[in-house]
Amino acid sequence: MRRLLPAPIVDLSDDDLRAAYMFPEQRPWVRANMVSTLDGAMRGTDGGSRSISTPADQRVFSIARADADVILVGAGTIRAEDYRPSKKTVAIISNRLDLPLTLRMLAERTDENPRPLAFTTDAAAADASEALRALIDVVPCGSHVVDLHRVVAELAARGLGRIHCEGGPSLLGDLAAEGLLNELLLTVAPRLLGGGPQEHILSVAGGFTPPLRLTPTQVLEEDGSVFIRARAT
Repeated sequence: MRRLLPAPIVDLSDDDLRAAYMFPEQRPWVRANMVSTLDGAMRGTDGGSRSISTPADQRVFSIARADADVILVGAGTIRAEDYRPSKKTVAIISNRLDLPLTLRMLAERTDENPRPLAFTTDAAAADASEALRALIDVVPCGSHVVDLHRVVAELAARGLGRIHCEGGPSLLGDLAAEGLLNELLLTVAPRLLGGGPQEHILSVAGGFTPPLRLTPTQVLEEDGSVFIRARAT
């Protein structure tokens, strides 16, 4: 792994790489970690990100995750990627609380895995089944849609201030639109998927006017994969 920015160019050891992805001292701090191909695709032929990821991306993904207090993810991504149980607390955003009990995160969870949190609307929380409540902590957080400001405040109040978001594009777009995104970790994989218009890593109705500016603070490279760390300004 080579660091291209900040200069000078240097090779990074495993310890250097862990230090490169530590959270800053500010709490709460919300960062997102996404992967894209050179032509902008964030999902591969498997319908998820695994088929466009690279070994270097998986290494950085694991290291970046390790310093987080909580993994924040949308319900659509949980279903598409079929997340396994995690040793980190996972906070799920779901307006409708559409979380099948057959999801591996729920069905395979053991006592060594923290209970996931599900932030949802007041109505969906009131209708949550006892079977689901037995597997996950349901947190009402908004009347019509989930209030992300309340989510971040609630996570911080629980001591989960280092917030690592893994998408999907709608959640990332909503965080950015609400001014809650502090930084983005973006892997650009050296692949062209083709096949016409692709789903981008971020989705915001109408886009940003003017475009939201992020400032690159770090650029790494390994085997053609480029890793950009950019801070919202």
